Amino acid sequence: MMAAKAERGWKVREALRQPHSKQKKKVNSKPKNLDDQEIPFKVREIMKSRKEMKEPKRKKKKAAIRSKHGPGFQSDIPVPKFKRQKGESVDGYLSRMDRATQHVMFLTKNQLEREPEKERVMDKNLQKTKSQRKKDFDRKKLDKFLRKKEEKKEMRLEKELFEDQVKFGEVAMQPPSLTAKPRKSAVKGKPGEKELLLKSLLDQKSPLHVTKPPTVSLARQRMMAEERDRVIQAYRDLKKQRHQTLPQAGHRTELSNMD
Repeated sequence: MMAAKAERGWKVREALRQPHSKQKKKVNSKPKNLDDQEIPFKVREIMKSRKEMKEPKRKKKKAAIRSKHGPGFQSDIPVPKFKRQKGESVDGYLSRMDRATQHVMFLTKNQLEREPEKERVMDKNLQKTKSQRKKDFDRKKLDKFLRKKEEKKEMRLEKELFEDQVKFGEVAMQPPSLTAKPRKSAVKGKPGEKELLLKSLLDQKSPLHVTKPPTVSLARQRMMAEERDRVIQAYRDLKKQRHQTLPQAGHRTELSNMD
């Protein structure tokens, strides 16, 4: 009896030890073809991470669908794949299959009612909104680029406007005349440009009629000149007479005071 138990234990130990020994031999054995070397584990991990970085849209789409339908929403119930594990008995394998089947039936019974047609429409609308956002972004980017291009063009034209093209051997005889006005400069009016009432009267279509003095004969002109000279002489005589009478009046007042 003891010998049978020992033999059985040895067989179990050998069965457990055999895969490890095979794996060890496989790891330590030399490659069949020296040119075809296996990719190291770290390099495979780096390649996998790069591939995941290049395809983030698929994960984002799945996350958006989950957030759209809620945290408890499950689109498709995963169908279990049964495979007998190493060292698993037939009864254990069958019981595991039964448990998985019962779990799938429970999920199917308690699953929310699905409407695949509406889900397809929602997916299409989501794609349309994404394309519309991309179009809006591209349009804004194009507008910004064109605006910057116009600003650069204006700056270049302004720079060319204020630069003088001096030829070889050219001599300046006078200062340059400025034709362009600086930016934000106060506009000052010139004389005669203000809208005055007199200007509006002068700018009327019907010109004003100015009456000219009538022509005078030579005899009339001579008589007017003699009359003017006579009046001037009379004014001078009157003024001289007034100056002479003032000292005499003052002398008389002094004598009266002395008396």
